[in-house]
Amino acid sequence: MSDDLTALTRQPWHWEWVPVVRPGEPADEAWTEHVVALFDEWMSEGLAATRAAWPAAAGTFPFTSDTVGRDAARWLLERAEALPAWSRLAWGTAFVNSRPRWSPVPVVVEFTGPVTGDPNYLMHLVGARGMEGDARDPVVDYVTTSIGDGLRVFALCRSAEGAAYARVNAALRLDVPPTGATPGVGIDVVLSTLVFEMGLMALIGNGVERLMQQIADECAPADGGPARLGFLAATATATEGAPA
Repeated sequence: MSDDLTALTRQPWHWEWVPVVRPGEPADEAWTEHVVALFDEWMSEGLAATRAAWPAAAGTFPFTSDTVGRDAARWLLERAEALPAWSRLAWGTAFVNSRPRWSPVPVVVEFTGPVTGDPNYLMHLVGARGMEGDARDPVVDYVTTSIGDGLRVFALCRSAEGAAYARVNAALRLDVPPTGATPGVGIDVVLSTLVFEMGLMALIGNGVERLMQQIADECAPADGGPARLGFLAATATATEGAPA
């Protein structure tokens, strides 16, 4: 692999969680404004250049960072609301040459208690040996975090209509240490997303790995404080054996 291609696959990512809130609630409005502010920061320069080059014959330039940010926030909230109780939706932004290139990139993250007596079931869940629709054998990479290990699976796929896309599935088995009055807990984390753009396919594997590292760090903060994923222990207990 050339140095240029290696550098491309190591471009930075920004990951956040989509909150589980109802439309119109103060938390919903506050988070939407947060997303709008991010898109304004990321897009203002690019939109200004595009607006300047917009042909007069095409009419009024139809995009603003505000409308794009609000549409993205609403789309993410709707997707998060449809997930089961043991799942969360993460969304990412991929940067190329310090500029945002793809956003929002959604990843479904499921939290379950480990299945006793079946240490290999995660391999099956993430399709490490292939899934229906895979166009070729998947590429499996192993990931080590501060509190557990896992794997990431990348596979090129083809739809029934012949369209090419990629799937990325990943899993972590984490041993979350006790903090204060909260006991330690073992938990399995399964991540999944689909990618339909060729350029993003080159970046998504590294992006998902960075999200895996972020999840581990948030489950066991370096400062020894409570887990920032505060729902984790309760979820692990309530959903042990839940489908992932």
